[in-house]
Amino acid sequence: MRWFGLVLALVLAGPVRAEDEVLDLARATVTLHDGRTVAVSEGCWLSTPRCLDTAREVRRLQAENEALRQHAGEVPLVKVLVALALGVGLGFTAARLAH
Repeated sequence: MRWFGLVLALVLAGPVRAEDEVLDLARATVTLHDGRTVAVSEGCWLSTPRCLDTAREVRRLQAENEALRQHAGEVPLVKVLVALALGVGLGFTAARLAH
């Protein structure tokens, strides 16, 4: 019953566009489970399944990001300087051969 009231309030609130499981609204008054009402303006709401999927994906991406940071480590300065010297040397050699 509460969901019906929420949907009715959102529909009567103003311009609303719903695509798939996303509800885009201009303004609405929402009644929360504890009875409070909240004025909402310019928002995008996700359905519960979509919200849970998004939260799972965010947690997965955070874990993946942390794993990549741990495995990346720091590149030693010596390796960077050797790579730079090799690149300059090869570039200079290629330029001389081109002439």
